[in-house]
Order: sequence, then structure tokens, then C-alpha cells
Amino acid sequence: MQKTLYFLSIILFFSFTNGDDEITITSKNSKLDCHMCPGYILIEKENTIDTLKLGSWGSPPPFEKFEYKKRKFIGFNSAYFMGGITESSVYILSLNEDSYLNVVFDTLVGDERINELNIKRQEMEFIAPDRLIIHKHIETYNHKDEGSIKKDFKKEIVILSRQLSMEE
Repeated sequence: MQKTLYFLSIILFFSFTNGDDEITITSKNSKLDCHMCPGYILIEKENTIDTLKLGSWGSPPPFEKFEYKKRKFIGFNSAYFMGGITESSVYILSLNEDSYLNVVFDTLVGDERINELNIKRQEMEFIAPDRLIIHKHIETYNHKDEGSIKKDFKKEIVILSRQLSMEE
């Protein structure tokens, strides 16, 4: 009898738990392993699973689920390298009922080739909930030893509160 009451109490607990707010986010690598082959982000809410195809080399980008002003979001920080140039992107999706999976913020920065030997490197870093740091430096290549020298390091900090507040 005691086991039956315990089992029934567990069922009742989960029956009355508000599952609407529970969102599970996982990532999965693709079976394909090519430069432009994305990985998968699986977002499970209630009995629905949404799949986002993101990333490269069959791997999804890193992500972070976070809250800002009692609203829920997921942020992605991704980079793509081709032809000696890197493009770095940050995008944020809403996880809120009224705007579920809508893009709240999306930006891209890329390296800039100054001349044959110099490239202005730029890479973004997202720090939840509302900071974007753009790391910049000049990379000068040396054809003699195939090395490079990095100089003129700078950081630019962008506060995203205005974009995320528009979601309210």
C-alpha cells in the first residue's frame, strides 16, 4: 500500500508540474563531415522538437541558454573559415511563448584583407546576457618562414540591452 501511495504521489506531482516552461536544448553532430555541412541543435518543448541546422564540419556551434529581464533566450557563437578569412557570428533566439524561436539579434563580422601580407582579424565573443566583445588585431605574414606576427590588439564592447529589451 505504501508503494502504491508513493507511486501515485509521483504521478500527481508530475501531472501538476507546469511543463510549459521546460525547454531542453541539446546538440547533435551530423553524419556528414564536410566544410559546409551543419550540425543540429534540438530544442524540445512539451511534445515538440524543433531542429536547427547550424555550424560547419558536421558540428553545431556552441550555445548558451540564458535569461534577461525574466525572458528566456538562447545565444549562438559561431565562426566560419574559408580562403584565409574568418567570419564570426552571434545570433540570439527567443524561447518565450509570444515569440518562440524568433531572431532577436543577429550580426556578423569578418576579417578584412588590408593587403597581400596584412589581415585585420576580428572575432566576436558573446557573454550572456547582454555583452558582445569584438576582438581585433592585425596579422602580418612573413613569406620567408611562413609565420606571422600579431599586433595592435583592441577590444570593442557592445551592450545588447536595447535589442533584448525590444522583446518585452
